[in-house]
Amino acid sequence: MKKKNITIYDIAKVANVSPTTVSRVLTGNPLVKDSTRKRVLEKMEELEFTPNEAARSLTRNQTNMIGFILPDITNPFFSQTYIDVERKAFEKGYTVLLRNSMSSSEMESAYLREFVERRVECIVFMGGRINKSKPTEKEMTEMKEVMKRVPLIMVNGWMEGVDCHTIRTDEEEGMRSIVHHLVSLGHRDIAFIGGQKGVSTVDLKVLAFREELKKYGLECHNEWQIYSGFGIDDGRVAMRQLLASKKMPTAIIGMNDMVIYGALKECRKQNVPIHNFSFVGFDDIFPSDIVYPSLTTVNHNYDQLTSEIIETIMKIIDRKDSQKEILIETKLIIRESSHTVNEHYFNSKEM
Repeated sequence: MKKKNITIYDIAKVANVSPTTVSRVLTGNPLVKDSTRKRVLEKMEELEFTPNEAARSLTRNQTNMIGFILPDITNPFFSQTYIDVERKAFEKGYTVLLRNSMSSSEMESAYLREFVERRVECIVFMGGRINKSKPTEKEMTEMKEVMKRVPLIMVNGWMEGVDCHTIRTDEEEGMRSIVHHLVSLGHRDIAFIGGQKGVSTVDLKVLAFREELKKYGLECHNEWQIYSGFGIDDGRVAMRQLLASKKMPTAIIGMNDMVIYGALKECRKQNVPIHNFSFVGFDDIFPSDIVYPSLTTVNHNYDQLTSEIIETIMKIIDRKDSQKEILIETKLIIRESSHTVNEHYFNSKEM
């Protein structure tokens, strides 16, 4: 006798797969493994489950599309994260729609509307408004409205009053590990360059930097904490300012790796030996292990970060309980650019 009221959830349970996988088998998705497809089809046959029943059992119309908004695709931190998410999503049969907002709130709004209209399964949001220390009321209201239609994941950012999934790396602890490393090498005069005030991730790093200096009884020289931006040219601007100082630091921390690339470039232009300073970046982007000197920097644990993003997306789609806030440990990668203080150079400079 034919069994009644069999759903894709029943098939998923007996085949030991997710309901999403059953849906993909039914729609002929080519990315499902042959062995998995065969097992699912066999269970459908055993339970006498027909395509017509399948159509009735699909409680919502899946698009298998994920929206991804980031502020600057040329920034290796964002592109590196996106590429890994896209690869992992593809392996699971999903298409990622990338939108580059160029840090424009208006463009973010347009892309959010587009994703809602296209009925994406989930939106992953990086940078822009979610990194503002004080986002506008309009921006916050818009995010809340979007969440009523599409699940939202904020990566390395958040918005007060917007109760969505957040996944972030522990950038504060990353900054503390940098200061500890430099102090262990004998540095007591440490500069921090790059970034922009009012960006939440920048403000967190600056606060952690100042707290760590205080913890070690070190002076925080305001003239050595320079907001100059996030790019290579911004690093050059900050380095020119430091090189013009009467007293210079022995170690320089960058808001990101690109800022340090700029600082190194400026040293070379002014014929200042780069080994006169220790340099430490943040992000561990692709070139950092092949530039000279190879760069000591903080790694965001990209594989775990992107795996958590994908895992959270899958749980949202499959309507499984998922952790609302995920914090991922960072790791200090020590390379050639950090070393003990060049005492001879700095003693001679102050004479």
